Amino acid sequence: MNVILYILLGIIGITTVLTVAEIILLIIKKPVPDLPKKEDAEKFSSFKDGRSFEALYAYLSGEEGAPSFSHSEVYEMLSRQCRYMESRFDCADFRAQLLFKLYKDCGEGLTDECRRLIKNTFLGFKYFMDEPGDDSMCYWSENHQIMFAVAEYLAGQEWQTEIFSNSGMTGEEHRKKAAERIEIWMKQRFLYGFSEYLSNNYLAEDISPMANFIAYCRDGEAVTRMKIIMDILWLDVALNSVNNRFVAVSSRMYGNNKAGNFYGNSIQSAMNILWGRELSEKLIENPRIPESEKALIRLSLAKKPNHILLCFTGIVTRGLYALPSAIRDIALYKESFVSEMGCGISPDDMKEEGLIGKNPQGIMAQWGAETFTNPEVIENTLSYVRENQMYRNAFIGYFRFLNISLFKSVNWRKFAEKHNIMPHGIATGRGNVYTYRTARYMLSTAVSNSVGMCGAQDHVWTADIGENLTLFTTHPAGNGRGRYSSSPGYWIGNGRRPQSVQHKNVNITIYKLPEKARLGEIGISDITHAYMPECFYDEFILSGNTVFARKNGVFVALVSDGEMSFRPFNEDSLRGLLKNKSFPEKLVPSGEFDLVRQGGAYHCYITELSDEDNETFGEFRERILKNGLRFTENGSVYYKTASGALSVSYDGEFTVDGKVQSTEFDRYDSIFCKAPRKADRITVKSAKNSLILDFGNTIRQESRGE
Repeated sequence: MNVILYILLGIIGITTVLTVAEIILLIIKKPVPDLPKKEDAEKFSSFKDGRSFEALYAYLSGEEGAPSFSHSEVYEMLSRQCRYMESRFDCADFRAQLLFKLYKDCGEGLTDECRRLIKNTFLGFKYFMDEPGDDSMCYWSENHQIMFAVAEYLAGQEWQTEIFSNSGMTGEEHRKKAAERIEIWMKQRFLYGFSEYLSNNYLAEDISPMANFIAYCRDGEAVTRMKIIMDILWLDVALNSVNNRFVAVSSRMYGNNKAGNFYGNSIQSAMNILWGRELSEKLIENPRIPESEKALIRLSLAKKPNHILLCFTGIVTRGLYALPSAIRDIALYKESFVSEMGCGISPDDMKEEGLIGKNPQGIMAQWGAETFTNPEVIENTLSYVRENQMYRNAFIGYFRFLNISLFKSVNWRKFAEKHNIMPHGIATGRGNVYTYRTARYMLSTAVSNSVGMCGAQDHVWTADIGENLTLFTTHPAGNGRGRYSSSPGYWIGNGRRPQSVQHKNVNITIYKLPEKARLGEIGISDITHAYMPECFYDEFILSGNTVFARKNGVFVALVSDGEMSFRPFNEDSLRGLLKNKSFPEKLVPSGEFDLVRQGGAYHCYITELSDEDNETFGEFRERILKNGLRFTENGSVYYKTASGALSVSYDGEFTVDGKVQSTEFDRYDSIFCKAPRKADRITVKSAKNSLILDFGNTIRQESRGE
């Protein structure tokens, strides 16, 4: 018996030593830095003496009034962009877009030395995860997929017979390889919509490579298909924006993107050139809009395109892309309407669609939706990471610890099924978006979106009230103190996603507070909170569990099932909310803005909006106080108001006037467009204009009225 015991102890000892050695080696082999060191920032800066890379493009393209650059300054500015790409820092693919555009558009202004510099940078770049080299670039999210693929395609098309030094492939081989991924990306967007749906941050990173493809691709049919996807992107924005403001619900947004159009709408200058000027001019002429709001409208209208959006505004001004009139009509439409939209793809969808695998269409669907650890895909993720030796990538390097010998026999799918771990919440999933838009405001909800899951960057519901004013609630990730800039954190994402539903101008949101942390969570909080900067409202009344507020003729009622109170002004919290960006002092909240509800098992919120076109503020308050209202201890809400009797529970059905409401939507359902999920053809109609989009048959057909 002693011999057997010693043998067992020996095996355990050897296994332990080998496992510890493996772990030590993995720790020693650190991830590759994803960004330059702070002390090296100047080497990679997009600025020189206050002049930006965008200014360099303006100078080289002959734009009137552009600042001048000497030959040496041109070379230095280009070197900084190329150096960043050559170092393979994260978002190098972003810099590649304007760099290639500059190479194509400004050839006469570039010396041979500059052209060689750009060419050699593209020839030596890494374009996908299966190519040689360790780095921490993010290749996989939806916007990065098209960024890398278009950069590779256009470089391969430009230098077809050249050998690309990193891969050893010819330009033509690269072009064909990228063409496959571009086609997959476009097809998935047409069938399922955007996984990073309605992101006023990440859509900017989509339209830049799409624009470059439209501008420089020599395949006419492929260009038409890309225009179809561009139309769909702008259809989504037109349906879910109001008065040239775009702050809707989304799977991926940061604090400033949520706080207001002025602070974080990254596609503002693109919207301006498509419909914003006409719409904003009408708003500025409206005598009922106060001068303070008009001043903000002018500031938003004056926003200049950055290096990303220059690629898009360029194809519009050159006539290479024209927004279909039917979509423009939606953006300019002034009557109230409801829009339902189904977009994105969940792990369950992927399983049903046969999109779980290591082929390009599988990995692009999975990782484009940030789906890594969910039970359906975790083993596929581990296999793909291992085969492509991605363990030194800072974003996904933690998977290397699951590859040690001790864990080789673990069934990770069963583990992921048993443990609802925090990383499951990174997956963007399917968004079923309900939007109610009027001439003054917009209320939007991602209905019943992965209720109870951890949430990474999700924005579940929002009221868009003014240029610098929105209303939303979150359950902070972490302990409810700190993590102000983190993702997920105090303002970004959710510790636990709520049940959230909407009917016209009313949203009901129910949070179930966690009792214990999930695997991977740093902490849990016992609060939920609303972003309500009191200083921005024209009138603000807080009484116990009810808030009434008024702004520019828009009325807000927020009712909770418990008392709410403001946290004292916190500079760190504000900086996290606004992503540490600088704004004019008078446009930054100067007083209390963080309205908190604490303790209990469930937190319920009812939000109703109205405006002075329908009633006075006094009539609104009186009506709300008379409405039928009932909260229960097990997280259910009943609310009877002018638009109907609404009933919903945290884990049950949502009814309006006793009728059960669907929480899964078709691709589009509104007065302008009706299309099922995975539609072969999408038809958009306004009062005078129509548009037919058929990706499979490469049909983009517009009919215009008188």
